[in-house]
Amino acid sequence: MLSDPTPEEQERLREVAGAIWTPQLAAGWNMNADVADVLSTATGEILRCSEAFSLVPRPPGFVPGLGYLVNYWKNLRDYFLAVKDNRSYRACVVTTAANYRSAIEMASMGI
Repeated sequence: MLSDPTPEEQERLREVAGAIWTPQLAAGWNMNADVADVLSTATGEILRCSEAFSLVPRPPGFVPGLGYLVNYWKNLRDYFLAVKDNRSYRACVVTTAANYRSAIEMASMGI
């Protein structure tokens, strides 16, 4: 089992989650390893959907794990917040947020 993110990593994850859902929702979530895993999956879906790979740095064979989320949290947060205002890309964030809302809530509760 993966260890839970450090307090600093948790805050960075919370910033990314807040940009996808809302800061109010993210504030109430336990940013544990399972939440980080769901957030990684959701982030990957949004980036693939919006073809944002050219805008956000990524390593070869990209899978957005905890390290990626923590290292690029600011780029991701700013990007997700920016695309929410763009009708073409907004659907990517909104759809992913809806699709992963239950999963992230359950992960936060340890279910």
